[in-house]
Amino acid sequence: MQFQGKILNSSMQVETVDVDATNLEEARRVLAASGARVLDLRVARAGLKRRSSQKAFDLSIFNQQLYSLLEAGQTVVDAIDVLGRNDKRGRHRAVYDTVLQGLQHGHQLSHAMAGLPSIFPPLYVAMVRASETTGTVRSAIRRFMQYQRQVDEIRGKVAAAATYPAILLGVGFLVISFLMLYVLPRFSAVYDDAGSAHRGDAGFVQWWGSFVRENTTMAWSMLFLFCAAVVTLFVHPGVRTALYRRVLVMPWIGERVWILQLARLYRTLGMLLSSGISVLAAMRMTQASLPVAMQSDLQKAVQSVSEGRAMSSVMIECNLSTEIAQRLLLAGESSGNLDEMMERIADFYDQETTIWIDTAGRLIEPALMLGIGLIVGAIVLMLYSPIFDLANIV
Repeated sequence: MQFQGKILNSSMQVETVDVDATNLEEARRVLAASGARVLDLRVARAGLKRRSSQKAFDLSIFNQQLYSLLEAGQTVVDAIDVLGRNDKRGRHRAVYDTVLQGLQHGHQLSHAMAGLPSIFPPLYVAMVRASETTGTVRSAIRRFMQYQRQVDEIRGKVAAAATYPAILLGVGFLVISFLMLYVLPRFSAVYDDAGSAHRGDAGFVQWWGSFVRENTTMAWSMLFLFCAAVVTLFVHPGVRTALYRRVLVMPWIGERVWILQLARLYRTLGMLLSSGISVLAAMRMTQASLPVAMQSDLQKAVQSVSEGRAMSSVMIECNLSTEIAQRLLLAGESSGNLDEMMERIADFYDQETTIWIDTAGRLIEPALMLGIGLIVGAIVLMLYSPIFDLANIV
């Protein structure tokens, strides 16, 4: 969330700044780390736009730069100091200063990062903490970079596949709304003036056109309410959770969405296990990254594994695995390379998802174009059919 505060800077001037943080304490800590004195701090008003100079902290770029400096032989303290001084515009200098202060006070890197949960996710902090005991911080950062790249890749494919259908639906909705609420009422007025209504059957065009002309405010209000309801479906957490549960039980799409989430689950578990984190701790950390509809299943799996049961049997009982994944988990448990097998499971699921996305895109896009074309064609036919009737009367 975003906070707005008044600070006294090093030039003894009062200025207003915006800061993103998970809570008030983190926001105050970030501002204090920049050397400023916090005079007032409160939650920003809802709908307050982010200033153009206050861009989100890019963790991917941070990891790449930090890894390059560590690879070159720099210490962690020197690397963070260099990155902070390299931020010439000072957009995220407070983040670097907060981490650097923690390191200079004798804390480990994971402890310094844990104080900024809005910047460094718990998964990342846990990986760094586990690697600090073995001195493999550089390897942990490289592993997280690879994990983030793989997750972003499949997410990008899903977003790219959904962009064109979303544009088709949006444009089609606008065209149909324009025809129904603007064009059709004016056509019906022309037909009424021409005396086509004395045929005894005014038809849908005259009826709908008269309704919109007599209730213009209500018709447009219904359109805006519908748009607001659609936006609510994608924004409100409770509605999204209920909608997601309905999607999961759908015969064709639900299975694909479930496979996509399983890929993310096993990818995260494999990354954490390869970083030296225990199975139970990794499962608990991964629970927060799953949709709410699947968190209860993973919680049951954690309980069963904590009781000493094999993970391969628990995951399939909790609806968090498939036959192929279960066999790979069995192989991983017997050979002791469970993390590698989880990576293979995630790769298998990602490949399956990619194939499905390509197939669905080739089917959905033509179907949407055909459906929208038929609807628009039917409306146009309704608009011009009274003209043919008038010609026959004449």
